[in-house]
Amino acid sequence: MRYSTLILFTAIFALFIIASVALYSIDFARDYYDLGTKHFFRKYIVYILMGIIVSSFLAFFLNIELLENKKTLWWLYGLVVILLLLALVGPFSYERNGANRWIKIENFPFTFQPSEIAKVYIIYFLSLYIKDNKEKMKHIWYGLLKPLILISPILFLIFIEPDFSTTMLIVLVAITLLYFGGVKMFQIIFLSFLLIVLLFISKEVGLIHDYQLKRINDFLSNEMHWQLEKAYEAIGNGGILGAGPTLGKYYFLVPQSESDFILATIGENLGFFGILIIISSYLFIVSSLIKISDEINNEFLRYFIWGYATLMLFHVVINMGVVSHIFPVTGITLPFVSYGGSSILSFSIGLGIIFSGVYSQE
Repeated sequence: MRYSTLILFTAIFALFIIASVALYSIDFARDYYDLGTKHFFRKYIVYILMGIIVSSFLAFFLNIELLENKKTLWWLYGLVVILLLLALVGPFSYERNGANRWIKIENFPFTFQPSEIAKVYIIYFLSLYIKDNKEKMKHIWYGLLKPLILISPILFLIFIEPDFSTTMLIVLVAITLLYFGGVKMFQIIFLSFLLIVLLFISKEVGLIHDYQLKRINDFLSNEMHWQLEKAYEAIGNGGILGAGPTLGKYYFLVPQSESDFILATIGENLGFFGILIIISSYLFIVSSLIKISDEINNEFLRYFIWGYATLMLFHVVINMGVVSHIFPVTGITLPFVSYGGSSILSFSIGLGIIFSGVYSQE
């Protein structure tokens, strides 16, 4: 287990280094061309330090038995719902680009996105549910419909922010985790038809917005989104070894080059070699997590690790798929690499929970 842990930390450290180079390059270029410095690098370091503190605290002081307590489960459920409501309405709701996904406290320099925390919470919720209902998971009601209905209030609040991509991501992770728990494939196929019907109804009643439909229509018509055109220019200029840190010509002009399209920044500055390091690091992280799960005796924690690894994999595949024009443009980030405190915090919390269980068994 210690060997797997060492590989895991080494891979995460590699992600930190690559991301730091990319974000510093963006700040340098924006300052050099007088585009307005955003201090992405400085804030990213703060987010990473916060993540290390939170994950370390959970790893050393969190009692796994406390997480397996039903009262804790439902108290945290209520907290997640309250945070999502605060993002939607009220004095702390912060709107950006027509979406209410963030909480912002006046005179506080950072915003917080509750849906990121909701991802990890739902993995926790379903992991405990599977553990407590292991013998019933092959029944379509107990194994599939009931758990999805239980988490549907959280999914609905994220959906109406609106955040369609995060909602679908959570549904995919939830269904995959339930499949690991014993749900049969034909039941998942049946559910897929139900989800298609729900999406059609949502479109008809106006819950799916025009800009979301346009992204899908543009993708299906094979029309290149303008963000992708800019990203391709940057990656193409990087070649195999890259132009060098801060030496690219296009990356800082790519919209969301620090978050959703940070792969374009990495591609131009560090080339395909830098992208290969990113991909390899994620593969090492996921394989290490699976190895750790095999060596853990706690069934709840094992499912949590599987769910956490699945969430990370979906994040990576979707983000890289968007840049590769395999998927429509979405707001799914690269874990520990994309700029954004809420995402880094949520993945750090997940790691803290995992290692609280690891240390308790050593």
